[in-house]
Amino acid sequence: MTTSTETRTSTATAMRQNEPKTPKSVIDPSKKRKNETITVFSSDPKTTTPIETFLGALTVSSFLIIWFASILSPVILGVAIYHEYYKLATSLIALSIVAYLPWEIKPLQNFYDEYHTSYYDGVDIVFEGGDIPPSNETDSSNNNNNHDKHRQTFFAVHPHGAFCIGWSLLFTCPTLHRVRFCFSPTLFASPFFRLFSRSLGKPVSASRSSVNSYLANGEDVALPPGGFEEATLTDATIDRVFVRKRYGFVRLCLKYGVAIRPVFVFGEGRLFWNVQGGWKTRLKCN
Repeated sequence: MTTSTETRTSTATAMRQNEPKTPKSVIDPSKKRKNETITVFSSDPKTTTPIETFLGALTVSSFLIIWFASILSPVILGVAIYHEYYKLATSLIALSIVAYLPWEIKPLQNFYDEYHTSYYDGVDIVFEGGDIPPSNETDSSNNNNNHDKHRQTFFAVHPHGAFCIGWSLLFTCPTLHRVRFCFSPTLFASPFFRLFSRSLGKPVSASRSSVNSYLANGEDVALPPGGFEEATLTDATIDRVFVRKRYGFVRLCLKYGVAIRPVFVFGEGRLFWNVQGGWKTRLKCN
């Protein structure tokens, strides 16, 4: 696994390699100016301790483990009931209830904010243009400078990659905590993933009705439009995106007057190896 990434939004997340590095930091987004390129986060592996690297590996592993467990959650529950493991089945049902209750506590957010990036050779999160989301709900309303007032934004993140690592880095970036991150409806329906993601940030379903409601409510939204098709096309030697016939989010943004901001994750394709070829059959399976 290559451990270097960069995210550039017109916002960008980047896992980078073999270039001068600055100490790990979060830049104050209030110091923004129009048409300015601003690095809101930058990490330096030279200052990362072995313990921090281990904790970073723990955060990345947990993403992947819970992702797989979420897919298998119905099977796990069924097997538990079939074999009369009633304590396990009861625990899973209780977990499901908690995952769907209306709570806003984020007990894992600070831990993941601090250590998630420590696993990689380097991470930069860069905004081009100087327009950075307010760090909380009142920032934009308290800003009297119309020149700097934040405009409601739809962040279209590419490429998806095999496991959306760049996406997860953005999800745990303090600058983007107020943004609604849209996950696959099937994945978000799983109590494991729903509980885990709600403990970190502001996840929502990527269903059309859900995205429509949050845009109508004036909130910033982030979504990887390429979806699982784009994950299928992942290649370590070339970046591919899947945007053909993906016009739904564009229509919604036009409907509500929302700015569309492309986000590109440099280095995403190098993180995991993927079997190549058989594209037509594999894309149909999606």
